[in-house]
Amino acid sequence: MIDRPTLVKMALGALLVLVAAGASGVLLREPILAWGAVFMDRFGLWGLFLGVVVSDSSIVPLTNEPLVLLAISGGTSPWVAFAITALGSTLAGPVGWFYGRTLARHTRVGPLLLHRYPAVIALLRRYGTRFVAMAAIFPFPFSVTTWLAGLAGLPLHQVALASLWRIPKTAFYVALLVGGWSLGG
Repeated sequence: MIDRPTLVKMALGALLVLVAAGASGVLLREPILAWGAVFMDRFGLWGLFLGVVVSDSSIVPLTNEPLVLLAISGGTSPWVAFAITALGSTLAGPVGWFYGRTLARHTRVGPLLLHRYPAVIALLRRYGTRFVAMAAIFPFPFSVTTWLAGLAGLPLHQVALASLWRIPKTAFYVALLVGGWSLGG
């Protein structure tokens, strides 16, 4: 069962995305339309895809929603934006696992991350890739979880399967972005 603080955090996060997209659609519509057109002209769907993979696999907490908003404001169909974002976000799980696995084998950064996130390691040891799946859909840093899953030696195929939970999360957030953006006109 999901605890109350997690539900509140999820609701506030969703509300924030909706309000930010709505405010952007009202207050910054023209600049975002221009930036979206430039982004899509320069980088296209490959730029969206790679940007999502990088943002969702970065150990530094980043979010892919601004890229999705740029793509949609740049003329990309919401369905295409959803498909590209879902694919990139799902692929970010195995990419993060690879980063963590590489760090564990070849650098001293691995032990530092293990020391920095002992609670995540404890959850990964207790729940395994079920925790990766929970992090994929709930408001928890997905990239941290996948990096540490690689460090902890969880099987790649299980992390990849757990990463599929990024698809419904992406659908939800793209719907919020489209809804908020449409409030502005």
